[in-house]
Amino acid sequence: MRVPYSILNQYVEVFDIDPHSLVEKLNTHSVEATLDYFGNSEIEKAVVGKILKTQPHPSLKKLLVCEVDIGDQKVVICTNDKTVKEGDKVFLVLAGGRIGDFPIGERDFKGVRSQGMFLGLKELVGVESEGVFKFQDESVKEGTDVKKLLGLGEPIIELDITPNRGDLLSVKGLAREISALYGRPIKKQTLQPKEVFGNEIEVEILEPKACNRYRAAVIRNVQVKESPLWLMVALWKFGEAVINNVVDITNYLLFTEGNPMHAFDLDKIEGKVVVRRAKEGEKFVALNKKEYELSSNDLVIADDKEVLALAGIIGGLFSAVDEKTKNILLETAHFDPFTVRKTAKRLDIRTESSYRFERNVDIENIPNAQSKAIDLILQLAGGQLTTIKEEYPNPYQPQKVKLSLSKYRKYTGSDISPLRAKEILDRLGLETTITFEGLDEETLKRVILKKLAQERGCDGFRLPTLKEKEQGFDGFLLCKEEEIPVIIGEKKISLPEKGLKVNYRLTQEGLEIKVL
Repeated sequence: MRVPYSILNQYVEVFDIDPHSLVEKLNTHSVEATLDYFGNSEIEKAVVGKILKTQPHPSLKKLLVCEVDIGDQKVVICTNDKTVKEGDKVFLVLAGGRIGDFPIGERDFKGVRSQGMFLGLKELVGVESEGVFKFQDESVKEGTDVKKLLGLGEPIIELDITPNRGDLLSVKGLAREISALYGRPIKKQTLQPKEVFGNEIEVEILEPKACNRYRAAVIRNVQVKESPLWLMVALWKFGEAVINNVVDITNYLLFTEGNPMHAFDLDKIEGKVVVRRAKEGEKFVALNKKEYELSSNDLVIADDKEVLALAGIIGGLFSAVDEKTKNILLETAHFDPFTVRKTAKRLDIRTESSYRFERNVDIENIPNAQSKAIDLILQLAGGQLTTIKEEYPNPYQPQKVKLSLSKYRKYTGSDISPLRAKEILDRLGLETTITFEGLDEETLKRVILKKLAQERGCDGFRLPTLKEKEQGFDGFLLCKEEEIPVIIGEKKISLPEKGLKVNYRLTQEGLEIKVL
């Protein structure tokens, strides 16, 4: 799991924490973590350009000559990538810049001087791609510094997640962990669940033990196209490929919220959506273009005609969302970890979705995650939300557990106050209350008074001078340790000078401590 620092900061404030320090703390307290950095920061004079026109080189047939607007001037770039066209936005390094140790200068191509070179994704972010990277995001202005735009060199926290820490398989989950470790509030990220009732789609769960929640949203009149650059960059930082705006949004929410989703082309669904077991020997062609023979143990999403997806693992090629799609069904569900794991292992299919379902996902976050996805789809692809249909046969019931802090002491050998324990558990997303069952009235008074004293701190106290007779002490006074003379040889010093903590002690008047 890769977690970009900038996206993590959207959930909890970390910009003031040194990344190395954060990784060290995670290793000590939570999970194995390492620090990486995004892309190639060893690049100079890389800017955004817009291709104004192209024409064949007069004598070199393999080259195109491109006039490029870079904001404050126009430059000429020669390229052998003949897929570039007028209107494309591109990244380029200008003459005088460099990529790593490789300097970029002007080059003469038989009378045409090229003033730099176009860039592919591999040179910038390590993503395999063919030719020059081209995009259409009009919000990105010509001349923009590419290093800042892409966040090249940004810290990336890499987590090695153990099977019992599936809660850390999202930015939200890691933010919750950091909130508890550093005592910092989570930034509000929860949306009001959307409720739009309609009859455009019918959902039926035939296997409630394998799928105990299925939420389907219908969005009509969308425009499926290239994602804006910010979304593409976010997915590159997570290590994910970009597909189109709708699919990219579902993947973005998978990494940030931890809830896998799948978008179907609604117009390719016949009848109702059914969550069922596959028929023995049933065939299924997945998004990876491979055909699989299913068994009766496999859980699938199907319509009245065929299998649409392997539940929690991979979608089908036939119902995939592409540029021709106009209406979509957005699935957000909870599938049984054992069922997903068994099918994924048998068919040798490993996806980011199955990886999370195998370790369990937050069933109660489904409405929130889907609402975020819907908002982004409406923002980036347009359309109208017309229906939300949910089946939730057995709603989740939170478990209540009573914990005694005496057991904490037994397990760890250290003490923790009830309020501190509650603070940590609250930041981890648990609803916690403190009770004092089994304590008598005098013990409760001592607990409360001690808590008040701890919360106020020692500096808030004005200690009275103790009178020996009234307090029942014979020859003792209350004083600070710094007032106790300590003699080392012939020299008198105070305890704080020896690095010892100042505290309050009962001591005999005139007492001296000698260190021999």
